[in-house]
Amino acid sequence: MQLGDFEITPILDGHFRLDAGSLFGIVPRVVWQNKVRSDERHRMRLAIRCLLIRNGKRTILIDSGQGNKYSEKFRERYTVEQPVTLLDNLRDLAVKPEDVTDVINCHLHFDHAGWNTIREDGNPEGKLIPTFPNARYWSQRGEWERARQYSTQRDQASFEPNDFLPLEQPRWELVEGERRVLPEIELIPVPGHSLYTQAVVISAADRKVAFLGDLVPTVHHIPYAWIMAFDLHPVETLATKRRILPRAVREKWICVFDHDPDVPAARIIEERDGILGVIPAEEFA
Repeated sequence: MQLGDFEITPILDGHFRLDAGSLFGIVPRVVWQNKVRSDERHRMRLAIRCLLIRNGKRTILIDSGQGNKYSEKFRERYTVEQPVTLLDNLRDLAVKPEDVTDVINCHLHFDHAGWNTIREDGNPEGKLIPTFPNARYWSQRGEWERARQYSTQRDQASFEPNDFLPLEQPRWELVEGERRVLPEIELIPVPGHSLYTQAVVISAADRKVAFLGDLVPTVHHIPYAWIMAFDLHPVETLATKRRILPRAVREKWICVFDHDPDVPAARIIEERDGILGVIPAEEFA
């Protein structure tokens, strides 16, 4: 879609599967099973969706997908489907890796930071190098520091250190709290999934597009109490949703969902008495 001077394009880096019960936390199976499909291993198929923003001067990638550095065991565990990669889709949009000026990681789990690095010359044992050699990589400082101590974290299995440790620290733009990448592009902390995950809001022409990351990974997570068991701080997630989602309603944000396999984006609306619903965003249909 066109938003002022910005061309905004959702881009897939394939799909993967996670345990459906864990995706919906304390919500009983009898409630969520009528809304989503799960396989024989009780896993839900999820998209890995990134967002490309271009204005002729900057080429900004929000999240970098799952990458290509995983093992066969990893591929089997998560049923990785990647017939077309993020880089393939960027190529189809005439975007070369060296064209990317900024990579904004909402957080540093493997499905959000995978293409931060690649193996040189495609050699599985080759040196790790930045996928986007001219880019600044944006992260909350707390998330960067947390990720570097991944071996002590409850979510340690979600980190792939090769996605971030090989990058020289000067490549990182480590921020604390709210920050603007450009006057129209704002980073907003949305704690809960971790204490230092961030969302991105693009504002232009009296309209807003928001990439909320894992605060609201699918349309099914819009109700306040539908919170993933993967969230390290679920009470904080609830507080953040109660702060952010009413603003999304008031300001008529188009919200991009990073993991919804069917709905790339929608407007969140208040249907009645504080109950939230969605209207699919035709701009991203």
